[in-house]
Amino acid sequence: AVLDGTALTTVRTPAVSVAAVRGHLPDRPLRLVVIGAGPQAVGHAATLAAVRPLAGVSHLVRDPRRVALDAPVLRLGGTEADAALGAADVVVCATSARAPLFDSGLLRTDAVVIAVGSHETDARELDSALLARSSVVVEDPATARREAGDVVLAIAEGAVTVADLVPMRDLLTGAAAVPPGRPLVVKTVGMAWEDVVVADAVVAAARA
Repeated sequence: AVLDGTALTTVRTPAVSVAAVRGHLPDRPLRLVVIGAGPQAVGHAATLAAVRPLAGVSHLVRDPRRVALDAPVLRLGGTEADAALGAADVVVCATSARAPLFDSGLLRTDAVVIAVGSHETDARELDSALLARSSVVVEDPATARREAGDVVLAIAEGAVTVADLVPMRDLLTGAAAVPPGRPLVVKTVGMAWEDVVVADAVVAAARA
């Protein structure tokens, strides 16, 4: 089988994100805010909609005039965007930003935040203040320390420690629990084994 790598990543990344947060989503239609408007932004919205009904979706971008989507598009940093962040059940960050996208103080204490855009040690989408008050889930702590700028910079600033990081496997198997009453942050950078699992599922479906 020959699979397109970009298409595979577009499927894999939202699948990993939603697998991590699915058991921690509220049992009601979700108010979703997506920062970004590219394939990952759209893919995360579609994947979340596949596991929970959505009460509404807002995309936040720096220049709404350049974006055409079948959902409200708001200017990042504007009053409407800040209000949407304050009401959101889930916030997805899927951008190429190198600095925090928003003031994390806007978020509710039970917000779920998915960050997938940055994968360099000096780039981040989330501020350290958010990670300091959140349960932080990563695919693998060692990999996060090498590639996840949101985590690397928060550790360097003393907001979290390596011991605070929750491996995704431990979350999904119940080996680790996240306490209620604080945000849940899931930061992924993508790992090769995830591509293999998705590719195997695609091939199996094609043979069925």
